[in-house]
Amino acid sequence: MSTHSAVSEVLAPPASRSTSVLATVMRCEWRLLRSDVGWWSALVLVLVCVCYALHTGQQRCRERTAAIVAAQQDESDRLQKLTTQLQRINSGEAKAPDAPYRDPRNAIYMGRGSAATIAHLPDMPLAATAIGVSDLFPHVFKVNAGSKDSFLFVDELANPTHLLSGSFDLAFVFVVLFPLLLLALSYDVLSAEQEQGTLSLTVASSAPLMTVLIGKLTVRAGTIVGAAIAATGAGLIVTGAPVLTTSGLTGLALLSVAVVGYSLFWLSLALWINSLRRDSAFNAVVLIMTWVALLLIVPAGVNAVAQTMYPAPARAEMVQAVREAAIDAERDRSATEARYRETHPESKAPNAAAPKRDERTQRTLAVTLAADVRADEVLARHEEQVQAQRRLSERLAYLAPPSLMNDVLAEVAGQGHSRWDNYLARVSQFHATWQEFFVERARRDQRLTLADYEHLPRFEATSSAHWLGASVSRVALALAWVLLCALALLFDAARRLVRSC
Repeated sequence: MSTHSAVSEVLAPPASRSTSVLATVMRCEWRLLRSDVGWWSALVLVLVCVCYALHTGQQRCRERTAAIVAAQQDESDRLQKLTTQLQRINSGEAKAPDAPYRDPRNAIYMGRGSAATIAHLPDMPLAATAIGVSDLFPHVFKVNAGSKDSFLFVDELANPTHLLSGSFDLAFVFVVLFPLLLLALSYDVLSAEQEQGTLSLTVASSAPLMTVLIGKLTVRAGTIVGAAIAATGAGLIVTGAPVLTTSGLTGLALLSVAVVGYSLFWLSLALWINSLRRDSAFNAVVLIMTWVALLLIVPAGVNAVAQTMYPAPARAEMVQAVREAAIDAERDRSATEARYRETHPESKAPNAAAPKRDERTQRTLAVTLAADVRADEVLARHEEQVQAQRRLSERLAYLAPPSLMNDVLAEVAGQGHSRWDNYLARVSQFHATWQEFFVERARRDQRLTLADYEHLPRFEATSSAHWLGASVSRVALALAWVLLCALALLFDAARRLVRSC
């Protein structure tokens, strides 16, 4: 069916057509699309991308779950070995180890080493939709009684190959690839009519031009958007994600709203470019340049501005600074002991008694606590700079709706900053409790018992919903801004079309 015949049907007498201009336009556009190979190719492409992204996301989730189970099993094996050894020492079947760091009764060494516990963050129902963001957020920590750097930066966040190639997850599909499909379907929604000579027929009819264009875009892009959302829901169910729960259905509804709002922004942009009344080639070039600017240039510029205004050391430099702080604390402790021996010569006498094991432990405890204080100061300064960078980046992200969309999808998936900040805060509180449990016993020279091992502090993996308020606010503000931008573009496009026609 030709474009001219579709326009003729719109202009048909009232007795032979629907009373709704919008419905008639959509029906005619659908007849044209049914024979459009490009539209079918776009539909197949988006379905393939969604299915592959969900498969990749679920595979990463299973790998992360397996890592958590392995870490928990390792903790269980370590504690079982320590309690068995302690039972044998108590019953006289085995001698206590000479080295204090091997003695299961030594509080400070066990709390900082063999008895370390696991703190992990469980996945949300839609975790597979934005799994790539978790490359920045490790979900398992081996908490011990040392400073935070002893467990925050021990393991690599992800395979370097994965970080180099990036993660092909659903967030990447919707934020990066989806706009390209929408622009390919809408870049010539008005210019093609102008180039084919059928625009004058539409303008001469009683049908408002804006209504005709909205109907065409609704059919062209609405089918793609609806298919992507339906494929997402079906794919999550097929891959075993718990989406048929209250939180899962809520997250899926929010994801659908976010995708629709984001799509509306790009379609509004395409319509606004078309309202300039230039040819299709001009529209395509401008829209691609806008895509490059919003997804590549602006985010990179925002990141550069944030790092320039609030410079923070790289991860390797920060870890090195923490280690240097620990070394300085140990040197200060050694210098203090050396000055003590110089002022108390009797401590250096040949017949002076060798230090007892508990004295060695107390010296080690004093050195490590001093080093931990300095290390925590370095970490606090680094975290302050990182938080300042993030606050500035979040404010500047309103210049690029794709950045907001990426943040929305991460929040809906439970991989965003709101839940991560809540998790880190709970880990910090638990770390303080864990430190107090072992350090206080070490200060009192109190040996660990079987009862102590049975009542070790445990991290509560399931968190309260305190982070939900911050997450909902971030999502609501981001979606409101994207929709506001879309409506502004639509309003200005309508104004231009009215003036030009």
